[in-house]
Amino acid sequence: MRVTEQQTFGVLVNNLERSRARSLELQQQVSTGKKVRKPSDDPSAFNHISLDKASVASIDQRLRNISFGRTRLDLSDKLLSSTTDTLSRVQELAVQFGSDTNGPAERVIGSSEVRQLYSLVQQYANAELNGQAVFTGTSTHGRTTGLAITTPVTLTNGTNDSLVVSVDGVTSGTIDLTSATGSLTGAALAARVQTQINADTALTAAGKHVTVTFETDHLVIASDAHGSDSTVTVTGGTSRATLGLVGGSRTTGDKPFALTATTSPGSTNTGGAVINQGTVVDDNLVTLDDYVVRFSSATQYDVVDVTVPVNVTKNSANTGGAFASDAGIIGPADLTLNSYAIQFTSSTQYNIVNTTTSATVSSGNTYVSGNAIEFDGLRIVLTNSDRGGPQSGDAYAVSLTPRTVLANQTYSTGSDISFDGIRLQLSTGSGAPATGDRFAVVTGLQYQGDAGIHQVEVGNNQVVPTNVSGDRVFSGPNIDLFASIKTLMTSLRTNYRGGIRDTIGDVGTGLSQAGAVLGEVGALSNRLTGSAGRLDEFKTFFTQTLSETEDVDLAKVISDLTLQQYAIEAASRTLNQLFGNSLLKYLQ
Repeated sequence: MRVTEQQTFGVLVNNLERSRARSLELQQQVSTGKKVRKPSDDPSAFNHISLDKASVASIDQRLRNISFGRTRLDLSDKLLSSTTDTLSRVQELAVQFGSDTNGPAERVIGSSEVRQLYSLVQQYANAELNGQAVFTGTSTHGRTTGLAITTPVTLTNGTNDSLVVSVDGVTSGTIDLTSATGSLTGAALAARVQTQINADTALTAAGKHVTVTFETDHLVIASDAHGSDSTVTVTGGTSRATLGLVGGSRTTGDKPFALTATTSPGSTNTGGAVINQGTVVDDNLVTLDDYVVRFSSATQYDVVDVTVPVNVTKNSANTGGAFASDAGIIGPADLTLNSYAIQFTSSTQYNIVNTTTSATVSSGNTYVSGNAIEFDGLRIVLTNSDRGGPQSGDAYAVSLTPRTVLANQTYSTGSDISFDGIRLQLSTGSGAPATGDRFAVVTGLQYQGDAGIHQVEVGNNQVVPTNVSGDRVFSGPNIDLFASIKTLMTSLRTNYRGGIRDTIGDVGTGLSQAGAVLGEVGALSNRLTGSAGRLDEFKTFFTQTLSETEDVDLAKVISDLTLQQYAIEAASRTLNQLFGNSLLKYLQ
């Protein structure tokens, strides 16, 4: 082959190889639909493609976040709507049974429906989405809730300054709260108790910590752990009574709203027994009634249900016209279970006498027709009739007939006392219990969550909350819905008309409270909807830009591929012809 033929042959071969490479590239573009697949294809375009893909991925993640947030808010909306519907029914029942056209029997029947409505609202408050409570904030914490105390509290070293607690099953050593004597107000007291508990070596070694707050008039010691295993129990110490921790309630962090059994010693107890924090062990057995543990001797006790009507009996020798228009229990923890007499010393003054102990409870009280007479957890309303008001010497007997739950039980220090889904223990402290000692057990429900906010990112430095904490809806800030519904239920059961009427306004306040949060949830949902629409527009823009930069014009690529195939075929024929005319042919 001559030099000129060799050069020509080389050029044709190179052209053929380029055509084949171009053809292969076009085939890959046809198969993938992409014209830029790697930086070498087009460095500038590849950089834009990477940025656009990152933008689309970010938008997709935000859209997924918004979808979950909207699901959570939509469920919250449905639950709150159901709550307001239920509260409306509660209010209807309060109005209906507050009327004098209904008697005690009808009200007892009504209380059964209210009990079911209470459970329904509790179910809404504890609803979950994907295993996470809707109204919990960000976590739920087991806790001990103390009794009301008066501050400032004085702690004295060696006298009333020690505490023993169990946190998540780990028991502390003896915790000293002060090395001297000091008076502490609510916030300072909570801070001191928290600091000293968290400094305990046994708890620290186990990684256990607590948060202590002073809420209105009582201490709350909450585990920093989350969930059903988080608990706090106060088991000993000389400061328990001072801190309001002889009694109270104990709950786990299992759910946002937990049923409670708050225990407290009677103010007139003479024995040395102490009671621990009550706890609910079976929600299904809880009646929401209140109870008293009453000692008939140092070794025997009864448990009685005190959610019963108050008996007010007019003395048959009365000459006046006043009558008992209403009566009810307003402080179950203050009940003595003794009998009383309201004795009039004139037509405008009366004394209250504990006829069980013969002690005068109060004297020289001014009588006003229709005004409440309150003492030892009871409220009595005497009203003048057409025959006039009371006269000197008139008397009205007041008593309770509690229902026996457990009778003639033998006291054993530290042993469980269980009834109606509630468990508590009584222990010998400075001494054994004495005859007549009593310990109250008041049921209720409290918030276990926090004020934490779940939020989703909808843009750069833009977040939207996707939850509301349950305490804003069900237990405050204006009214405790559960306490109000329980008041209605017990008032119906005990035929206390004043309590029934009081709940009409309370439930109305609760409706406004829930309605305000419902409106907020709707606004948040609308904001997420708007954000999703805006993100969809951004995604469309970036997807279109990405397509213009990355995607091939399929018709053009197929046309180019066809031309390349023709070029390859032509080059191959030319090479064959050149090879046929070369010297190599004649050397064969």
